[in-house]
Amino acid sequence: MSGGFFLTVDFEEFAHDLKRDLGLWETGPLRVDALWSGYERIARFLARHGDAKATFFCTGIIAERAPDLVGRIAADGHEVACHYFFHDEMDRSSAEDVSRFAARAKEALEDAAGTEVLGFRAPKFRIERRDPAQYRAIARLFRYDSSWYGASPEEARAFLRRMGVDALALFPVFAAPPFRGAPPLRLGGSYLKLFPLGVAERWIARAEAAGQAPIVYVHPYELATEGDFLLDLAELAPLGAARAAYWWLRQNQWHRAGNGGFEAKLSALARAHGLRGRLRDHLDAAVTLG
Repeated sequence: MSGGFFLTVDFEEFAHDLKRDLGLWETGPLRVDALWSGYERIARFLARHGDAKATFFCTGIIAERAPDLVGRIAADGHEVACHYFFHDEMDRSSAEDVSRFAARAKEALEDAAGTEVLGFRAPKFRIERRDPAQYRAIARLFRYDSSWYGASPEEARAFLRRMGVDALALFPVFAAPPFRGAPPLRLGGSYLKLFPLGVAERWIARAEAAGQAPIVYVHPYELATEGDFLLDLAELAPLGAARAAYWWLRQNQWHRAGNGGFEAKLSALARAHGLRGRLRDHLDAAVTLG
């Protein structure tokens, strides 16, 4: 397999989502200006690389609160796919809640984008894999899923058989331990920022050798250095001094560490391998049981 990699964007509002994760609110205002800035930065990157198209896995709350932004993503020719409604860890939720929130997100995204939403990716790749109920809920709503990660199409097909979802296609993100005993390393996010470029090159080569379409995922805050999505200490203060200090520092892993060279690293991969476009246009490259 050759022909480049798929660039996908987990398009989420980090500040809102971290407050929700930490119990600071159930929901609140989005930093819409920061989201626009993040999108425009990614769009400029894609324009510099042959006006390439990408797949944006958007949370449903962005579609409800900033439908014009989701509409712009679609109007620019990119794929709008679903990243659940809130950026919640789905494996902590019931299958009924997963079905309800995924359907709400799909409806909001389709209304904003003006097109059918075919694809899904769970926030943080956290979807229940031991019981099939959540995957079956996703299969009723979407044509493909890109939440599963692993090292070969054979593993992905075995997973589909265990879940009993014959009609759902998988676009797996390649993942494998960098050395014995280490957790799997994926092609994107903090892994791509913090590991040398050569590691990403090897992972793309390993995915291709396994017959798996290489997928790289990024977030809107990784191409920025301004910290537009960072929570300040005043926002974190209700956690108490110690936890507030911890989370104030921890955010730097996602927002500052490695950000300065991230776009150059991504550009080097794009020049070397090329960008394949939208996932929805390449369903023949997905893993299926058909």
